[in-house]
Amino acid sequence: GVLKITGFEKGLPPVTSKIPQWIKTNANWWSTDQISDMEFLEGIDFLFEKGIVFVSSKEITVQSNWKLPPWIKITSLWWSEDKISDDDFLNMIENLVKRKIIII
Repeated sequence: GVLKITGFEKGLPPVTSKIPQWIKTNANWWSTDQISDMEFLEGIDFLFEKGIVFVSSKEITVQSNWKLPPWIKITSLWWSEDKISDDDFLNMIENLVKRKIIII
């Protein structure tokens, strides 16, 4: 038999993520304590600079004595393992900014 897949435009390239792979790699490394909070946040700052996440400011800061909540690492790990979508990850980042957990 022939399997016919419908719902896709013929000839269009597959949708690719607007998030660079190195950001996902950083998320995995950060969630497994291979890089620091600041190194992870530098990657997140890149998302803002490139307009992938929309906020008017250009720099992310956290107090040096302050730790990001543990659930953010878990969610970042899930994203790095493709257990949640890019959109879910970006929504989490935007929510962290709105709640002033990450101050930009």
